[in-house]
Amino acid sequence: MVYKPYDPAIESPLLVNRKKWKLFANYTPIEGRPEEDTWIVKLNTTEQYVEIHDPELVWLLYYIRVVHPGATPEEAVNHELAEVEKDGGKFKNDDELIGYAMYLYTALAIAIAYGLLVVVE
Repeated sequence: MVYKPYDPAIESPLLVNRKKWKLFANYTPIEGRPEEDTWIVKLNTTEQYVEIHDPELVWLLYYIRVVHPGATPEEAVNHELAEVEKDGGKFKNDDELIGYAMYLYTALAIAIAYGLLVVVE
């Protein structure tokens, strides 16, 4: 398990190893319908189809698959945080920044759990 929802977040393996683990894509994009916030991908290992309804997760997956294969979780999250600030301005405060970062780490954990991403330790 890469993320322990009932333990303190900082103790979750994904966060503890955010600078060490490398992430690689394990899917092939099939169809994108951004106007509906829907993207369909096929897992390379099982050939299952997965429907994604989270634009932030799609951007994280794109970054890891196309821009920086082998990115660490920290690199992927920092990249997305920088893009959000570039497009929408600075976060209002540290709580907002930390909350969004935790959301992104949770999205990565879900992608790993569903097999969209492979972790190399």
